[in-house]
Amino acid sequence: MTTLCITAAVLFCIAGITAAFLTKSWSTPIAFLALPALYLTGETDITLSTIAFWGVAAAISWGIYQLLPAQVAKETAGTGYMTAAALAGTLVGLLVSQAGLIIGAVLGVFCGAMAFSRTPKGKPLEFPSRKFLNYLCAKGLPIVVTTSIAGIVTSILYIFYSGLK
Repeated sequence: MTTLCITAAVLFCIAGITAAFLTKSWSTPIAFLALPALYLTGETDITLSTIAFWGVAAAISWGIYQLLPAQVAKETAGTGYMTAAALAGTLVGLLVSQAGLIIGAVLGVFCGAMAFSRTPKGKPLEFPSRKFLNYLCAKGLPIVVTTSIAGIVTSILYIFYSGLK
């Protein structure tokens, strides 16, 4: 049962991150499913309060995404930059703490969006502008939540397999 739950958690994280690259609305809910999967093992150090916190974050992120205008929701410009940078920020933050993990993801999304705005396709975002900030918030929140959940799952699995409990 433990192996099945851990495998499911890893697959949920991979699917969530892939969906974040593709700007799919279900990236946060699918990544969130990794946390209950780890909890079901009964052997990992995940708490119900962690699951509840990230469940609320995933629900808020998904809800906001559903309220976006269709044109903005379908737009994929810059999400690859933001997701890749958020993953890098999450991994760097993971070396510090769980709070550092979240801050790293936020900084990564910002840096990725800023880098994209410097490309020819990103010029319409007009960094710095209100348009840039709106796009950053609309596309960045699901990416931050998804990569943060993946980072937490990574840290829990590292502790589990390294025997540091």
